[in-house]
Amino acid sequence: MNSNIPFKLIFLLALLVTVVSVGGIFFPATYLRETAEWRAQSIGQDWFDLLISVPTLLVSAILCRRGSLTAFYFLLGVLIFLIYTLIIYTFAVPFNQLFLVYCIALGAASYNLIYLLWQTESESIKNRIAIGNSTAVATIYLVIFAVLFYALWLSQVVPAILSGHPPLEVVRMGLLTNPVHVLDLSLLLPGFLITAFLLRRGHSLGYLFAPTIMTFSVIMTLSIATLVLYEYCSGIGSDYSVAIAMGVSSMLSALVFRRFLRVQR
Repeated sequence: MNSNIPFKLIFLLALLVTVVSVGGIFFPATYLRETAEWRAQSIGQDWFDLLISVPTLLVSAILCRRGSLTAFYFLLGVLIFLIYTLIIYTFAVPFNQLFLVYCIALGAASYNLIYLLWQTESESIKNRIAIGNSTAVATIYLVIFAVLFYALWLSQVVPAILSGHPPLEVVRMGLLTNPVHVLDLSLLLPGFLITAFLLRRGHSLGYLFAPTIMTFSVIMTLSIATLVLYEYCSGIGSDYSVAIAMGVSSMLSALVFRRFLRVQR
């Protein structure tokens, strides 16, 4: 694990994400051209980033510098989450006064992640984690998580393709496509399965990316729960069962992560 954390770049990222969040929450003109549902999700995401993502980014960077392996994985996980979120902001939020901030923040998050991965020796990470049943549990978790989300998204996409009409949620949000479908089906879910394969084979990269994906899952599912609850509290959504399901998923991800890192060398 690398302890040479680029604090200046991480602080810059935290500052940029804060600007994005504050701009979206307190300046109505930011999401003026969005549909009511997409606007509610955007503001819910802003609240989550302001209250959860930014503090997690800063605290994990500080603790990682002190040698915490758990904090290192949370730092990688929150960086991937921010890249994921900022891609959606840059491509799916109608052009507004924060566009350049979105772009700069996306670059800062991406280069932070690249730098940390470049400086990390995956073999040393593997040597700090005991090999045992926790590896099998983590592998199964990664596969099940990927399969469930594949089934969820394909159940929306395939019928829409067969009918020749876009999915209902795409229409409600006023988008051309659902960016979550794009990112998950193209990059994220294949990454889960590839990581599970590497972990099963005992490859050092599996030990680097498996806990990283788990921490990303913790943050992502909490984020989805926040968006659903914000929509419900805003009077736009009528069902909060998804928030409960995502909360449970987040806790399960945290438990698997804790088990995986239970014994360190």
